[in-house]
Amino acid sequence: MGNSKNGIFEKFNSVLERTLVPIGAKMASQRHIRAIRDGMICATPLSIVGGIFLIIGSPPVDLNRIEATNFFNKFLIAWKTFAMEHGAAIELPFNMTMALMGLFIAIGIAYSLAKEYKLDTLGSLIISAVTFLIVSAPSQLAVFTEKLNDTMASTDILANKVMAMPATYLDAKGVFTAMIIGIVTVEITRILKKNKIEIRMPDSVPPAVSASFSAIIPLLINVVLFYGLSLFAQSATGKLIPQLIMDSLAPLVKAVDSVWGIILISIVTQLLWLVGLHGSSIVSGVIGAFEATNLAMNAEAVSAGAEALPYVYTTPFRAFFMIIGGAGATLALVLLMCRSKSAHLKAIGKLSLVPSLFNINEPVIFGAPLVLNPIMAIPFIGVQTVNGVIMYFAMKTGLIGKTFASVPWTTPAPLGGFLSTMDWKAGVAIILLLLLDMVLYFPFLRAYENQLNREELNAENDNLNLEDTVL
Repeated sequence: MGNSKNGIFEKFNSVLERTLVPIGAKMASQRHIRAIRDGMICATPLSIVGGIFLIIGSPPVDLNRIEATNFFNKFLIAWKTFAMEHGAAIELPFNMTMALMGLFIAIGIAYSLAKEYKLDTLGSLIISAVTFLIVSAPSQLAVFTEKLNDTMASTDILANKVMAMPATYLDAKGVFTAMIIGIVTVEITRILKKNKIEIRMPDSVPPAVSASFSAIIPLLINVVLFYGLSLFAQSATGKLIPQLIMDSLAPLVKAVDSVWGIILISIVTQLLWLVGLHGSSIVSGVIGAFEATNLAMNAEAVSAGAEALPYVYTTPFRAFFMIIGGAGATLALVLLMCRSKSAHLKAIGKLSLVPSLFNINEPVIFGAPLVLNPIMAIPFIGVQTVNGVIMYFAMKTGLIGKTFASVPWTTPAPLGGFLSTMDWKAGVAIILLLLLDMVLYFPFLRAYENQLNREELNAENDNLNLEDTVL
């Protein structure tokens, strides 16, 4: 029976090696996907800082349902009152960081891709930023309401006009536009440079000056091209390019933020891990933009005072509610391994415990190992998928709040879940999931443990036989 199971797994593994491994390796090395991934990573500090101030401005308390009966309630009431009185000041860092995510991602992607091509990185990110602003935030004449009063004549009103830049599509709604512009502007610059279509200065000119002149033609061509496209789009549809892109991607965004999308993403990620590839890194190159965009849209909804948040599947949802302890939700497995009867598993469990608390689980993945392990393959793929499905419905039905704040992925899951939702029930749910994960992992670990014990016993017997032969 055991040989039959191993044979089935070997055939399954062979299929994976012929299909997923080449695709995963190609995606991991593809420069545009790497640039997108690195550009999204560049925006992570902005999301975290913006998330901190969003948490400060969003106390988990309803003044209509709480009374100052104890110190903790008094603290929550004081916190809520402070946040309401100083809301605009508290949200300013959020508005300057997470609310400008699209702009910074356009810069990050252009920088990463330009570095890959060994182009002038500073010039490339400037071109990308300018082009993105032209397409996503065309300036308009405006008059701030605080400058107006009922007695002002029309000439007085016009005298207060200023040039304003709308920020509607500089945030999460402009992320996909930022990805396109960050890549296309650098590719145009590369083609121009390759064909020597640039202003070349004598070698005696300082490099910084020479680079600035070299950027003139690429900047001009990118501005004219994208500005022309933007004017055409506005004339034909009445919409800016970011809105058109968001409209076209709406079905895909909806598919990702669904139970079937979560299941598919989880299974593909774990299949890549199973054959030794870094599944999380590879998949995040494609899905990371959707995760970050969904999180930013939730954050904007909270900032706007909305009670119902639009999306479930976000970066912290995956980090804290699915992969508890790392890919495969292995914190539960590590806890079980710490009490294993197998000396090998017990040692790996103790070694992996502290990293797993902070969602770092390479020691157990490659030490147990879980890679190419026919016995542990099913729970390694399935446990985090079960977590995702359970929490999807828990958040979709409103039982637990949805994530809206960016928290470092190395934060222990119960704390990270609470901070990202500001809902105490989220932390409790993660602890319950951890217990469920232990139940799901246990029978498979016991089978693997028995196999290792037999192998260890056989190895000891072989050593004893060898010693008897020598004597």
